[in-house]
Amino acid sequence: MDYKDIPGWFMPIDQAAFAWLLAHQSATQPPGGVVELGVFMGKSAVLIGNHLRPGEVFTACDLFEDIATAPEATPGEQRFFRDKDVSQAAFERVYLSFHKELPRIVRGPTSTITRHVAPGSARFVHIDAGHTYDLVRGDTASARVMLREGGIVVFDDYRKAGNPGCMAATWEAVLNDGLKPFANTDFKLYATWGDPAPYRQAIASGAAASGWAVAEAPVALRDTEMVYLHRKA
Repeated sequence: MDYKDIPGWFMPIDQAAFAWLLAHQSATQPPGGVVELGVFMGKSAVLIGNHLRPGEVFTACDLFEDIATAPEATPGEQRFFRDKDVSQAAFERVYLSFHKELPRIVRGPTSTITRHVAPGSARFVHIDAGHTYDLVRGDTASARVMLREGGIVVFDDYRKAGNPGCMAATWEAVLNDGLKPFANTDFKLYATWGDPAPYRQAIASGAAASGWAVAEAPVALRDTEMVYLHRKA
């Protein structure tokens, strides 16, 4: 299987952002866990797996085929995924096409994730599971528990018109919980509860070296600044 053939909505601009940030952490920080809440077919998981260091644990949490009946899923989500092979077995086949070992898989609602990931142990958390206000709010709280000081949290669909609850929960964390965004794309928001400056610089440096991406000059956002990452026109 070729990477581009993995189904999903993980856009090249975010693939680049993940790679630059994970590489920056690997070059400047001690090992730590990585967590993905919501994996679909594994497109972002495979890329995350490329950046694991010896001793690091990658934890992937998803409802998988249980989404068709799980109370955590909205009726719209249940209908959307009903005719798609979102089974755990399908995810595992995709992941093992690129890596020798599977991540630690938690099959169940993301509300259970802190039972499996120790507090303060993760360096990177990707939130891309349920998109309702309550679920994203809960996943954000879990991310804050799991992340070590200065860890990264990434939010999917933080500005998508069809998911206002996701938008509300994400920006509530910024407004009320001390979350500091340092970069955004049209699809994802990148943030930390620590110092955002090194990550903002990592994004800017990666974009400058890429030849195809642009990190626009920082925009002031309360007590932090955020760069907008996109393709060159």
